[in-house]
Amino acid sequence: MQKKSLDIYSSIEWLSAGKILAHPTEGIWGLGCDALNKSSFSKIYDLKKRPQNKSFILLIPSILSIKKYLIALSKEDLNFLNKIWPGHTTVLVKYNKNLPSHLCNDNGKIAIRVSNHLPIKQLLKGFNGFMISTSANISGQKNLQNPNQIIDTFDDIDLAYYDALSGEKTKPSSIIDLESRKVIRE
Repeated sequence: MQKKSLDIYSSIEWLSAGKILAHPTEGIWGLGCDALNKSSFSKIYDLKKRPQNKSFILLIPSILSIKKYLIALSKEDLNFLNKIWPGHTTVLVKYNKNLPSHLCNDNGKIAIRVSNHLPIKQLLKGFNGFMISTSANISGQKNLQNPNQIIDTFDDIDLAYYDALSGEKTKPSSIIDLESRKVIRE
């Protein structure tokens, strides 16, 4: 398959067209798409062979960008989020009835992260939205560490990669439940 290496502008167009984008993060390579595009969202499940009951992380430019989909956050919650974001921490937050049904799950919480990784910040700013992000691998298998492996593994015409460097972290983001402040994943 021909390798589809995209710069920032082409990556933004690719996402906007409803296609799947392999992208670097602070730690690992991910697969992403426009979170509000139900077809692209479903395609990532298919590509990864991932069970439908496992949710994805949403990369967001700021808490304000997704506020209309969340329950009202307390001042303490907002202060907590402002201390950890932007950063390599994903937070589980209760959502409201406005969240599109394909993003809803059984626990009533959505996983969101405001990244501090410059390529992701630039991508989200240009895209002017938020995107699904999940590890670039077949579900249950080892994470793929470079874009060529990702393209070869998934071999899909609607998959390209954002040609930027990943960060210096060596593992996926930590996950914290906002309500309990419990660490779900270190």
